[in-house]
Amino acid sequence: MTSWTHDQLHHINHGNDFQIAPDRDTHLTPGRLIWIWAVTIEEDIYVRSANPHSRWFASAVTYRRGSVSIDGNVLPAEFTLVTQDAVKNQVDDAYRNKYAGDPHLSEDLLKNSRNQIARVRPLRSPST
Repeated sequence: MTSWTHDQLHHINHGNDFQIAPDRDTHLTPGRLIWIWAVTIEEDIYVRSANPHSRWFASAVTYRRGSVSIDGNVLPAEFTLVTQDAVKNQVDDAYRNKYAGDPHLSEDLLKNSRNQIARVRPLRSPST
């Protein structure tokens, strides 16, 4: 699988139970699944960390592999640090739209976590 299914993206867009578990080292030691806010833009999923010292985020962008849980299904995933301002702007807008009613969302949170955004894609099999 090289892209998320329509159903998976729909679940992310309309649900609030996305979990992520980046590998913790180069030996592909899995981390434990943790709940995290997630948004979609086109066919990609994006996550961010509000904590600049987050271990899960550091592992995600360092080892670039792990697992996600979508609708109770645990799937292998790859993570890429987002560096393009245009994509960061889209992610900020997606967070504003999806979590508008959540009291934890603020412009300060978006501003302070702007350099801690990762794109999440299905892990490609070695044969692709």
